Amino acid sequence: MKITFKVFVPILAFFGFFQIGQVLGQASDYFSENRYTDYPVISLKENFLGNPVYFIVGEKISASEVRAYMEIMPGNANDFMQTHAKAMSGTGLLLAGQVVVLGAFGYFYDNRNNLNNQIIRNYLIFSTMGAIGVGVGRAMNREGVRKINVLINKHNYLIRQDDITKPYLTMDFRNNYLGEKIDIYDGPNLLTKNRLNQYMLDYPEFADLMRKSQRNQNWSSVLGVASLVSTAVFVGDVLTPQIQSSTPSNTLLPLTLANIGIGISGGLVRRAARNHTRKALMKYNFGDEFQSY
Repeated sequence: MKITFKVFVPILAFFGFFQIGQVLGQASDYFSENRYTDYPVISLKENFLGNPVYFIVGEKISASEVRAYMEIMPGNANDFMQTHAKAMSGTGLLLAGQVVVLGAFGYFYDNRNNLNNQIIRNYLIFSTMGAIGVGVGRAMNREGVRKINVLINKHNYLIRQDDITKPYLTMDFRNNYLGEKIDIYDGPNLLTKNRLNQYMLDYPEFADLMRKSQRNQNWSSVLGVASLVSTAVFVGDVLTPQIQSSTPSNTLLPLTLANIGIGISGGLVRRAARNHTRKALMKYNFGDEFQSY
């Protein structure tokens, strides 16, 4: 049986409109639904050394896996890997500086029974060099972790923005005279203490974790005061007179030990405060989807 041209044209038009309708329907579904519903939220924790560690549903993942998820925004993925490397390099420099400081302290301790100006000068030179390395390395690490924090917050918001029904809270941290201050933001706006307290009243799990963070921040301030006092005593009563005197100071060794102890303790409580704050915000923003690490 032959199909005439007059019959063929309507049939072709029917199938053409059918295919166009399917394409438009698929496009509508694509733009109306969350394209990243299968992507899990990523959480960040700082380990004992201050290095960034990443988790999905409570399970640790590598930096390369984080980058793979961030490939939905290639610029962010590349930025993330560069920043991760910077944070790790900062930790390496920090540890190298600490080794120099401890080596100088060991040199001083070995010669404690026959101290003279030359030994003390050597100790001060090497301990100062080590302290500079520690300071530069810590700054690199802190800045790297801060930027990683921002990139992960952006990524998590991108993949869950259609499901978020309340303000999306983020954090930042900065140095102050007493150590460190953690700020909480609603978008670009810094939360006031009253608004933060209201969120804590409305969300008990968020409040529990934030209280832990606040206790650690208070301890950080106490240790910051102790560090300032110890440094002032070291400069005023030990370092300055020692430059002008040939008699070794009896307080140099205990003050060095005190500064080392305060520095280690301060780093631990500040890190704990940041980690508790991150957990609190992940719980607030994503609820049961966030599994604690």
